[in-house]
Amino acid sequence: MTAARSARRSAARAAVLLVLSLGALLAAVTPASAHPTLLFTDPAPDTAVPTAPTLITLAFNEPVTVGQRAVTLLDGSGREVPLGAPTLARGGQNLSARPAGPLAPGVYSVRWRVTGSDGDQVEEEFRFAIGTTITGSGTSGSSSISWLEAALRWLLFAGVAVALGGLVGERFTASARAENPALRAPRSQLAPGTLVALAGSAGLVAVLLAGTGADAWRSRVGLLLLAESAGLVVALALGIAASGRFRRTSVLPLLAVVVADGLRSHANQAIPGWGAALTTVHLAAVAVWAGTLVYVVRTAFAWRARPPAVRWVLAGYLRLAGWVFAAVVATGALSAVVLIPLSDLFDTAYGQVLLVKIGLVAVAAAAALAGRFAARGNRLGGVRAVARVEAVVLIGVLAASAVLVSTPPAGSQQSGPPPARGPVVPLGTLAGQVGVGAAASEGQLVVRLSTPRRGDYYSPRAAQDFSLSGRLSAGDSDLSFRGCGEGCFVSTVDWRSGDNVLTLNAGAAGWHGGAVSLIVPWLARPGNGDLSRAVEKLQSAGKLTVYESVTSDTSAAAPPPQRLDLTGSFFAAQEPYASGVAPLAARISPDGRPVRLALGYPAASTDVVLALDGRGRISEETLSDDTHLIHRRFVYPG
Repeated sequence: MTAARSARRSAARAAVLLVLSLGALLAAVTPASAHPTLLFTDPAPDTAVPTAPTLITLAFNEPVTVGQRAVTLLDGSGREVPLGAPTLARGGQNLSARPAGPLAPGVYSVRWRVTGSDGDQVEEEFRFAIGTTITGSGTSGSSSISWLEAALRWLLFAGVAVALGGLVGERFTASARAENPALRAPRSQLAPGTLVALAGSAGLVAVLLAGTGADAWRSRVGLLLLAESAGLVVALALGIAASGRFRRTSVLPLLAVVVADGLRSHANQAIPGWGAALTTVHLAAVAVWAGTLVYVVRTAFAWRARPPAVRWVLAGYLRLAGWVFAAVVATGALSAVVLIPLSDLFDTAYGQVLLVKIGLVAVAAAAALAGRFAARGNRLGGVRAVARVEAVVLIGVLAASAVLVSTPPAGSQQSGPPPARGPVVPLGTLAGQVGVGAAASEGQLVVRLSTPRRGDYYSPRAAQDFSLSGRLSAGDSDLSFRGCGEGCFVSTVDWRSGDNVLTLNAGAAGWHGGAVSLIVPWLARPGNGDLSRAVEKLQSAGKLTVYESVTSDTSAAAPPPQRLDLTGSFFAAQEPYASGVAPLAARISPDGRPVRLALGYPAASTDVVLALDGRGRISEETLSDDTHLIHRRFVYPG
């Protein structure tokens, strides 16, 4: 009996040990028996790279085994591109394949097939794109000059100066003709001047419409330009229809044009109200000085046979020139103090053009002074010669003024891009250490560059010089960017239906920059509904695993991903899309492909791209801001 009982106890102990052993074995096997999960790829899925990759790499969460055709590469037409034999690294977790030759720009698909430790095969597909080489020299950020706008603005200024100065000069000739009625009045400058100004205004309207379309008239710049054009039309109508005293009322609409330009000036953006008044007085003084001198030179030539009359007109002009010169110098000096720091006077385009203008004003003042001395000595020939030089120099002053109006001052962030039309596709990345945020809308691309902040976070941020050039594969042509503030660039773009591969070369003084490429899908659809549902699923998820890779400089090798085990609700609370909505949200995936959402948070300089799985859950995330580029892969239990 005792022996039988002992045998039963031994059998029971053996059964318990067997169950425990099996349990331990199963516990050890279960984590490894799950299907392998693709964490990251290089190139990343649904993204673009600026240059052809020499290696295609896939990183898994566990070791895998592969066959000879583990990775297949297809071009945009579906033709297979030769690859070398696949290789494994990092204990079998990284799978790589090398293209047999250089890859041409375009969109490619990667099909992969691996076998997990459980013996099951897993296969999927992702795509990437290669950008095109940029041949343009690029645009400078804080000092970009729109030369076309400068030329058109010079026509506007010159025309207003000729018209306005002519009306002032007519007062001098009228008083001389009152003393000697035999003198013939020179032909009026009003109509030719307003026609020249209207040509410049029409060109500026055309440029604005080309950049913003019908929405141009919703902007402040568009409304002011419309007011300038209307003032010129009224001045021309008065000049043609009226005569004598009534014709002189055309001074009022011409002054309205000058006031409108003062309202759109950089000084008014820096000091609203006072800046507009300062610019208005400055432009009016320059216009009267230049336009009156042109009229006086014409009069001196027409009356050259009557020296006393010429001296009379010159005397009136010289008295006026002293006052307008003082006004030009005073208002110009105040504007310079408001708009540009002394340290930027020699190092920025705005400061350099301002120095040229100061030099031209000094030459004009010297010529005026020489003319005064010649007039006192009754040397009319010398006066006429000096006056011609002064007139030419003042034309240069008007040209410099037009360039300054078309050049953002150093550190200016006031001009801003034109308003977007229709849906907006927000995308972001890092070019080296330079943050790149791109917003594609109907006919337009706005790119904002940024750099990390140095020094005290609460101290004023120093001005930063940026440069940008770009190329679109659809038209295979370089983009023409113009500045819209510090780090802000805008270009007119004709988006092609489907995928557009955009390549940008971004730079910032003192930081690593470089070339990046983005896939811009067009036309996108609203995505806030998809986002709200995806966030709800994330918040309701229990424990999940997030594999995260973070870099602050894409010119260096990316660090290996880190594993984070946490709950979905905790993770969602840390994200900018925690509320389930975004200021800009676009669904950027075509029908029949997994849903991808592009989210933009302009106030935070943050862009997010989310990929959703077949159950509407967030499976991948790419987040970029001023200083970081973060890639995340989500693995849900079960």
